[in-house]
Amino acid sequence: MGYDTHSSWKPVNSESNICSLLVCGDGDLSFCAAIAPSLQDADINLTATVLEDRETHQKIYQRSSENEENIESCSNHKAQYGIDATKLKEHFPNQSFDRIQFNFPHWRGKANHRYNRQLIDAFLKSASEAISDYGEIHMALVQGQGGYSAESLSEYRDTWTPSFFAAGHGLLLSEVKPFEALYNLSSHRGVDRGFKIGSEPKMFIFRKAGKTSIPERNQLCCRHELHILLPGDEEANDELHTREQTYSIDDIISGDAVQQIVQSVIPDGIRVQVPVRSILQKDDTGYETAMAVFTIVYCGESRAMKRESADNYRQQVEIEVEKHIALRENRKGRLISKPFPHYLLDSILKENSADGLIMKTKEATN
Repeated sequence: MGYDTHSSWKPVNSESNICSLLVCGDGDLSFCAAIAPSLQDADINLTATVLEDRETHQKIYQRSSENEENIESCSNHKAQYGIDATKLKEHFPNQSFDRIQFNFPHWRGKANHRYNRQLIDAFLKSASEAISDYGEIHMALVQGQGGYSAESLSEYRDTWTPSFFAAGHGLLLSEVKPFEALYNLSSHRGVDRGFKIGSEPKMFIFRKAGKTSIPERNQLCCRHELHILLPGDEEANDELHTREQTYSIDDIISGDAVQQIVQSVIPDGIRVQVPVRSILQKDDTGYETAMAVFTIVYCGESRAMKRESADNYRQQVEIEVEKHIALRENRKGRLISKPFPHYLLDSILKENSADGLIMKTKEATN
């Protein structure tokens, strides 16, 4: 079950216990029945919910009544029926929860990724509206559904991409940890039978953006290229003057100046990386000068990374950089990449390098 001690009921990065837990879509209510005693000992109020009405639920699940009794035998615990996890504010208009949990969400019937993505997108939106400011949203997923073990961008995009949908609702992926389901897995496509969760199911934990920084691995990123025209030989000793510092052309070529200029116009909570640059000689550019090409990466450290926001960052960066040095005209204004998890950055750069789009890493050129 993964929740057998009082310390398990502490939020990530917090010493205080949670006070209220809402569990969505709890099959035959067996998960909530199993955790109810420990929650009572920890003085946590439990609201256990299922989508079916009470009569239908008891017809489908043979242990429905027994589990309901076990839940409600504990003080401040209750079971509620007919609760749609994608419309929580309609059901709880004047209430927020310190933790909202949905174990193994799945579209009813045999479904493809599209319907399951719609479900978790709608759930995360709904939960983001019903969670307390420093609360957490816990979502258990079968091995492979969350994309956390993906090794390529194409492999990640073939998963349910929960962190992508979370960012769209102002949420960050705070932590991913193993989840051991030691309760009765009894709801498979709306019938009373078990289902397979693979050998390594994971619990994805989301928090509201702006409350804390998240680990680099969990950060969503967007990237674009910045093409800078380098001064000609007669200008090689010129310096780049910014509001705060003066940079040499060597600083520009190394990427240090570019990273500092970019970071200066990006809001707090977004971390900038310039992991790769290439130098194109003038014979390759069609211009009268050589060109430095930089990969700019925006990482959502404590802000939710959305593509439209990142594209706005790109526009601001191009305006700021062009105050000091010329940019290649036909590479300006290009839409930024879709968000991707930071752990895929190296594989994306390697793939682009193999395609001839990126020539050298910064380390390789020093």
